[in-house]
Amino acid sequence: MGNDYFLFYAEGNIVCIFILLIILINDLVNNTKQEKQIRFNSTITAHILYFTLDIIWAAILGGQLPKIRFLIVLLNFANYVNLSLMAYEWFMYMAVSEGMTFWKSKRNKLISLLPMIVSTLGIVIAYVIKPYYWISETGELNGTYHLLHIAAPAVYLLVALVLSMRNASKAETREDQKIYRLIGLYPIVVFFFGVLQIWVLNSPAFCFGVTVMLLFFYIQNMQTRISIDALTRLNNRGQINRYVDQLRYQDNVRIFVMMMDLDHFKQINDTYGHAEGDRALILAAEVLKRTCERVRTPIFLGRYGGDEFTIILQNPEAKNHPEQLMVEIRGNLAKKKEENQLPYALEASIGYEELRDENDSMQECIMRADEKLYADKQSRKIKR
Repeated sequence: MGNDYFLFYAEGNIVCIFILLIILINDLVNNTKQEKQIRFNSTITAHILYFTLDIIWAAILGGQLPKIRFLIVLLNFANYVNLSLMAYEWFMYMAVSEGMTFWKSKRNKLISLLPMIVSTLGIVIAYVIKPYYWISETGELNGTYHLLHIAAPAVYLLVALVLSMRNASKAETREDQKIYRLIGLYPIVVFFFGVLQIWVLNSPAFCFGVTVMLLFFYIQNMQTRISIDALTRLNNRGQINRYVDQLRYQDNVRIFVMMMDLDHFKQINDTYGHAEGDRALILAAEVLKRTCERVRTPIFLGRYGGDEFTIILQNPEAKNHPEQLMVEIRGNLAKKKEENQLPYALEASIGYEELRDENDSMQECIMRADEKLYADKQSRKIKR
């Protein structure tokens, strides 16, 4: 294939390695030590190793390194194991990202490793019994090797795709559906660029395609960290402030601010513990997302802080007026309590206000809505 082939192939892989190293170093410096990030970083590390081994393989094919059979066997075995590891780490990243819990069990983790273990043992045993089973005396790889090469990764990626699509179909919100589908999209992209590289282009298409996907997911993760509340998965206070700062009074646009907080929240924490308090916040957030999803006019939802939430509506129709939403939210909270058999009431106090004129500000509107929330709580004789 020659020197030009090697330089082209190596340059592509080096660029991808450099991009992934930047992502990895930045993430390790700002590491939150969450399982999701640990798995994502492990996936990136496995990709960096795979692309490095690919450069060495390109050097052998291009004639820059001698075509020694032992080196070829060792290199392709390392590539074989690492490709399975890449797929396994992505599978675990998918499981953590989509809220699955099977990975917390040591037994289930071992079961998840079985495709990689069995596949690796199979290729080792095949080589020991018949050294030329998947690689010839001259160091040429045969079709059997390529099939074995993708066996374990195909299992992981196929299962990840199926589970992501299943979870997307069961997700309660459009936001979660989008996330699950994007994660499920990764296996399709990996397969497409792998086929493109091997059978069509004979170029580092796999490297570029996979790196673009990982970069995309990294950007998505960074945006989530910046703008999303980690517990409730709603917009956080900073994102609320950024959204509020861009809103101004307009003659043809009616803007309403709703403030809501959970009743008896301190009592829930004191009686059942902070873990149950967090659960109450998560359930309340699910209710708000489900209630607001049917609203077709512009609507913004966030966690203002503590047990307080913010809803901002623009030009609501009569059926989406804050008064109507208040009724729906309280009804859905009651249903959520019954569905989850909670030992405490899941109730909320709510207040709302409209942006009045060009001299009014969103911050003042929020303050008035918060005062009405407090008045609602007082009228129902509930301690804040």
